Amino acid sequence: MNDNKCVIFFGGLIFLQYLVKMLKNILKIDRPRKSNTYGLPSTKSATLSYILIFLILQNKTMKFTIKIKLIFLTFIGLLYKLYYNEHSIIQILSGLIIGIIYGYILYNIL
Repeated sequence: MNDNKCVIFFGGLIFLQYLVKMLKNILKIDRPRKSNTYGLPSTKSATLSYILIFLILQNKTMKFTIKIKLIFLTFIGLLYKLYYNEHSIIQILSGLIIGIIYGYILYNIL
């Protein structure tokens, strides 16, 4: 990854956090477990899926088995949010979709 892509990746990660926070405050959908913060979309799923997509797109020579391992690890990271009832499946899926689309757009446009 060249220096410019590193800055884009990291800046994109920071902006994604603000984007998700704004969406949470607009939609105001509670988490399954009572909390002081809203749950839709899931910040963790948006972040993990953004990182996953950006890394896969960045490394064109990445082996298929490595891609599968990264996808598997991403889903493990998301499943514990379900297990501990911190997010609903819809909240996780919405964050996942946002992160994938955002990562794809950011990688391809910038």
